[in-house]
Amino acid sequence: MTDKNNEITIQEILSARKQIQAFIRKTPLEFNEELSKKYQSNIYLKLENLQTTGSFKIRGAFNKLKWIEKQSFAGVIAPSAGNHGIGLAYAAKQLDIEAHIYLPENTDKGKIRQLKNLNAKLKFFDDIELARLQAIKDAQMNHYCFVSAYNDQQMISANGTIALEILEELPNLDSIIIPIGGGGLSSGVSTVLKTINPEINVIGVQTENSPTFAKWYQENKISEVVLKSSIAEGLSGPIEQTTITFPIIQKNVNRIVTVSETEIKLAMKELLNYQYIVEPSGAVGIAALKKCQSEIIGKNTAILITGQNISWDRLIEYVK
Repeated sequence: MTDKNNEITIQEILSARKQIQAFIRKTPLEFNEELSKKYQSNIYLKLENLQTTGSFKIRGAFNKLKWIEKQSFAGVIAPSAGNHGIGLAYAAKQLDIEAHIYLPENTDKGKIRQLKNLNAKLKFFDDIELARLQAIKDAQMNHYCFVSAYNDQQMISANGTIALEILEELPNLDSIIIPIGGGGLSSGVSTVLKTINPEINVIGVQTENSPTFAKWYQENKISEVVLKSSIAEGLSGPIEQTTITFPIIQKNVNRIVTVSETEIKLAMKELLNYQYIVEPSGAVGIAALKKCQSEIIGKNTAILITGQNISWDRLIEYVK
């Protein structure tokens, strides 16, 4: 069960919505006729790739930074594969807060360009875990507020606002497919859905190369997981074993499926056919459809399309 000290409530999520609504877009929930016919379901795409900054991360960024405004921090600092950093840097610029973003060396060049345009102060590391560890140290040394993309109540609460928007347009939702990296998105969204209607089927998606929650969920315990690099860098990397998201996922997610690198590339290509540019992490819900088909036939199904931030070079490489 979720630790009561870290449990996210729908009241917190409603409060987050009031906090951020002036800064974000209410993104479209679009019915996709072709996918619906292909999978014999009523499939709706929640297009967070059309959100300000090109991903859902801006929601949590503004909720966290509005909270930080009341504190006495010298700035914010965060490790990021790109989108979390972009969201924080954008919100920090709007609120006149200094942002320090620590990135892996292989970060997409398009994401780096956005961060530079937002005046974020950047440092690069061999991998995301080294970036995280150094960011924690530097936060303590310089009195910055360390902001996790997922292991944070304000971030999770803001992500839950996506579910509020979906239910307003599709109150008879039956199933939802959610990408899972550190679990911040799935934790917030599933909290709303299971609070309002416990019968909604919540399906999480991870990559085969970075299947931490899939393994923990299956084994019903935290354990060591072998990780490989993935084109879906936003869903990749080690997860702190103390994360508050795992108990929420255990409580609210019905199952977790994994998808291969090839399946992700095919999903990106399919989304291009519908005129959507989507980065690998944002496309995994489409990649998972074949594995979920039996449980969504005839159902109203939402898929979260979480981001579009990818350089042209990488996009061409992945979909050619």
